[in-house]
Amino acid sequence: MNTLDFEFLVNMDNNPLIVFNPNGKIIYLNNSAEILMGYVSSSEIYNLALNNAPKEYGVKNSKMELVYDHLNFYSISVGYKSDEWIAIKLYFRPLSKKYANGDTKQHILTDINKMLSVAIYQFTIDKDIDIQLFADGDLPHTMLNQNEFLKLLRITLSTFSNCKSLHISLKLGIGEHLIINNNSYKIAILKFKSNTRERKEDKEIDELANRLCIVPNIQAKSISFDIPLIQE
Repeated sequence: MNTLDFEFLVNMDNNPLIVFNPNGKIIYLNNSAEILMGYVSSSEIYNLALNNAPKEYGVKNSKMELVYDHLNFYSISVGYKSDEWIAIKLYFRPLSKKYANGDTKQHILTDINKMLSVAIYQFTIDKDIDIQLFADGDLPHTMLNQNEFLKLLRITLSTFSNCKSLHISLKLGIGEHLIINNNSYKIAILKFKSNTRERKEDKEIDELANRLCIVPNIQAKSISFDIPLIQE
């Protein structure tokens, strides 16, 4: 029997696993943890491990809700068998299937990044607002009704008109899919966030997004959209 490749086996796990030395330096992390480190600092995870570690050698499991951007966890395990290292594993909350309804007949292949740039330019013409944009330029084009999508972006941005700064991110949703007419599609997540915003347009935003087969998540200080990546 060949020697087991434990690193390969650990990387088969979609749940992040990180091992720290006593100074809080990462000495090992699996592939999923590398993704997590793009959304949270290693010091925050190290402190999480220390605060939930067992009092003696072994493993302690704790249920807790943790959210880092769009990454959601429901439980952690912290363990150590030596004073030279401590390991923490975070468990992803199982993703429920998301469904969208709408008419895709008038949708054409669209560059989401380009549409977003147009909407931001129009929004900032007469405003002094600090826009912090983080967009994945490699996102594939997707089928959208361009006029309606641009309208959705304009109305969404208008709810942040009185803000001094606005954080906008556009990225691929990791491990998430959207079901439309029994077909499963990867998604792009577009998120707008600031310290405050107007909410009188929320109903129109919700209705418009659903007509576009986009799933909205409307909160007091943020709005995000799950956009299906359809190439057919």
